[in-house]
Amino acid sequence: MLAGAGSLPRELVGAARRAGREVTVVAIDGMTDAATVEGVPHLWAAPGAFGRILDFLKRAGVEEIVLAGAASRPDWSRISLDWRAVRMLPRLLAADRGDDSLLSFAVREFEREGLRVVGAHSVAPGLVVGAGAVGAVRPGRAARADIARGVAVLAALGPHDVGQAACVQNGAVLGVEGAEGTDALIARCGALQRPGRGAVLVKCAKPGQDRRVDLPAIGPATARAMAEAGFAGAAVEAGATLILERARTVDAADRARLFLYGVGPAP
Repeated sequence: MLAGAGSLPRELVGAARRAGREVTVVAIDGMTDAATVEGVPHLWAAPGAFGRILDFLKRAGVEEIVLAGAASRPDWSRISLDWRAVRMLPRLLAADRGDDSLLSFAVREFEREGLRVVGAHSVAPGLVVGAGAVGAVRPGRAARADIARGVAVLAALGPHDVGQAACVQNGAVLGVEGAEGTDALIARCGALQRPGRGAVLVKCAKPGQDRRVDLPAIGPATARAMAEAGFAGAAVEAGATLILERARTVDAADRARLFLYGVGPAP
């Protein structure tokens, strides 16, 4: 596993071990949480140490790799590249046109080295949101109309490598996710709401997105942010969204009377 920040890498380690699979983790300096590698064979590496990472994975006998966790866009002017990374730099610079292109580049480079890239959903299928209500609360008719509006907007913007989330209230799009991330989007749009029923957060995978990397995710922080902003709930793409720390997330949503709902993608 190439592990970024957050709880997802830890949940994948636990799921893989429960399934009887051996796990080796590459942790990135300044990014991966220290708790992710506790009790797990691992390597701490700098972002530009691609050769060192590959040598470690090959010595460990790794055949499959999953890219998991939050990651910030690197500042290449401040990163020291090893000789392997220097050789792939022209390909990297050519690919640096957005989050999707960088992730696709990472997948291709690992596949060049004979590693099979797998998705988090295949390692831990229990994290994937199914269709319908996840918790005790269900969206009403007006909320479902806002959900449909959000799904359509994200489907239209997805090919342009725009974010995976939008906030909608009474048919009006309050905001679309940018580089700030979902929680900051919720806070920003919370201040734009009009009186009445709260806004709806909608998250969907981008059309044509490689489902092995960067699937949309929600977690306890999402539920807390929505509660603080006075939202009505969240709708996410069923079968293509991960729910982190499921029990805590559902409990937080239920306590705040927020719905969590799995829907299909735009037709």
